[in-house]
Amino acid sequence: MKTYEISIANDFSPILGGRFKTQGKFSGEEFRETILEPKVKKAIEEKAKIICNLDGCLGYPSSFLDESFGKLGRELKTQGVNLLDYLNFISEDEPSLPKDIKSYIG
Repeated sequence: MKTYEISIANDFSPILGGRFKTQGKFSGEEFRETILEPKVKKAIEEKAKIICNLDGCLGYPSSFLDESFGKLGRELKTQGVNLLDYLNFISEDEPSLPKDIKSYIG
């Protein structure tokens, strides 16, 4: 099985913004649209997995997490797709963070 990786700190930014692009740089909306959603769509097409490395960021605003992971998870659920079938999380910096993100996805 093919595997892709996303490092939020390296591929996006180590300092994250809020929910929407209108609120400033590095928002959850921007991350979802430019990085997360394209990778997930590719993973779904190829029946691949994505390892999402959460380490290296200076904290995760709840609005960022809900807008990026939560919104994509809810959108895919309406299409009968479970985001968690394609996405795994790793974090040594904040071991409880993957569980928190999964709660946003549902």
